[in-house]
Amino acid sequence: MNDWVKGLRARLGEGESVPWFDPASGGVEARSLFLLEATGQKAVGAEAELRRTGSGIISIDNDDPTARNCWMLRDEADLPYRESVHWNVVPWYLGTATRIAPGKSEIQRAAIFLHEVIAMLPSLEVVVPMGRKAQAGWAIYQERFAPKVHTLPTWHPSPRVFASRPAARQEILEVLQQAARLLGVGCDFQGSASCGFYRLAARRPTTTQLPMRNCDSIAL
Repeated sequence: MNDWVKGLRARLGEGESVPWFDPASGGVEARSLFLLEATGQKAVGAEAELRRTGSGIISIDNDDPTARNCWMLRDEADLPYRESVHWNVVPWYLGTATRIAPGKSEIQRAAIFLHEVIAMLPSLEVVVPMGRKAQAGWAIYQERFAPKVHTLPTWHPSPRVFASRPAARQEILEVLQQAARLLGVGCDFQGSASCGFYRLAARRPTTTQLPMRNCDSIAL
């Protein structure tokens, strides 16, 4: 999958504005796909426009509030990271500190690239589009290619959404729990003892500076 990212960077001329897939996630064996809107600053490499100092990876371990919310919600839902891939409907950084959500034209332009990502996931069973822009991007894909997967739309897991919609966090958690049930993972299937061990072993690091990983040497 990261070979595909390397090729996409060359095709778009976007350089490190297109982040890598996370080697710690499910890769080509992932059975669920979590879609957000567009690449955030913390997922952009050091050579990208505005020279952000992010990890260069789409990861729930990134040092930003949205990634932290994803990590905590997945942990509460007992949804193992190895079952999933996280990605964006627009896979490149939009390039400004103030512009966050992609527009209609960018979502349409990116639709074919989402199709290529789906083609690399032969075991895909569940797609979770998070936020209205992600849902719009996924709807384009559904209309064109009609994949036979469960679609579980929900809120974007950003602090802004949580602050404006107090019920959003619980609603996202319920969607993730539903995804776990569809995949046959989590406490309902593994037993309380194993779930307790999983939570202890997978506890998110508390440091604010997470280690960098070399994705060029890892093929997903």
